[in-house]
Amino acid sequence: DMAEQEPQAGPVYDDSDEEDEIFCDPDNDPSVIRKVFELEGQEMEEDEEGEMDDEEEGGMALRPDGFSDGREGEGESEAPVVDMSSARLEGHTDAVYAVAVHPGASELIATGGGDDTAGLWNRESKQRLFSLSGHTDSVIGVAFNVAGTMLATAGMDGVVKIWNPVDGSLLRTLEGPSEDIMWISWHSKGDVLIAGSTDMSVWMWNAGTGDCMSVFSGHSGSVTCGKFSQDGKLVMTASEDGSARVWSPKNGSCLINLADAKGAGTFHQAGINCLDTFGELLVTGSQDCTAIVTMISIPSSADVLPTAKVLFIHKHHQDSVEGVAISPTLGYVATASLDARVMVYEPSADSPRFTCLHDAGVTKVLWHPTKDWLVSSSLDRTVRVWDGKSGA
Repeated sequence: DMAEQEPQAGPVYDDSDEEDEIFCDPDNDPSVIRKVFELEGQEMEEDEEGEMDDEEEGGMALRPDGFSDGREGEGESEAPVVDMSSARLEGHTDAVYAVAVHPGASELIATGGGDDTAGLWNRESKQRLFSLSGHTDSVIGVAFNVAGTMLATAGMDGVVKIWNPVDGSLLRTLEGPSEDIMWISWHSKGDVLIAGSTDMSVWMWNAGTGDCMSVFSGHSGSVTCGKFSQDGKLVMTASEDGSARVWSPKNGSCLINLADAKGAGTFHQAGINCLDTFGELLVTGSQDCTAIVTMISIPSSADVLPTAKVLFIHKHHQDSVEGVAISPTLGYVATASLDARVMVYEPSADSPRFTCLHDAGVTKVLWHPTKDWLVSSSLDRTVRVWDGKSGA
């Protein structure tokens, strides 16, 4: 059933607020499988080629596939946004770019914004506990370590800062990249942090001491995404250069380089936007409208290098793939695209099991860590929760 659930009654706000808000609802009624959260103040973006333009003045805009994108013509005013969130956290004076939830205390939420600050909030009291200042450019990444004892913030100033979430104090500043940092990722067990930069490098630090442990060099474009493997024994990265690489965190060497330098169609043909890894699977999504599933085989002997085999090149999207995610409970692969679709694949199938529709481009997709729920966010100003088995 692809019909949207009717929004529940709630306070209505206009779009005149100057401050950006974060909407949080981590503890929903489990009897309701699908929920839609309207995001206030997030403007719809039009495609550069005008694909999202209205078909005719005053009419309903159509996507190239014939589905409505949900926007009325220029002469129509937008309907008020119904706030369905459980907490409304206000305080940033520019766009909010990153959100993270404390691993042990879900009421604690960290944010990063275009106002060059990070914030630590209490969801229950709706209060900003600490304003974390010190970055000189937008804070585009926030992440707690697995123990919840440290909060990392990453900025477009090329700096990572480590904070104490208990009192908001700055523990240390991690420097190295010469340009913007694009993402950060903690090790699954220890206090080791990696960050990718537009300067084509990836840095790894011991966040407890501030020491640089390794620098991974080899990409020929901005390193757009990356993370540790599930067991923490490998580092996976991908780049604007269209390649994905697997690294050894022990010595910084590149173990696998997945690329298609000759344009033979064996890997991505444009920059990679996103990746996810779970078990032996690595999934990458690209500006070339494809998502590629690769198996990384890790030998038991340390003397034998790991190998890679491309299992599927999914070519069902019609626009850039902005998000990919592997379900830890089902093993399904989800892909999200600016074509307004979320597609879900079984790990052994090339055709999607089902497709979920938004009314505009989809920017992010995530699986719930313990339930068969899939969450997607969109330029249509909604966050939607789907049944991961059926797409309902």
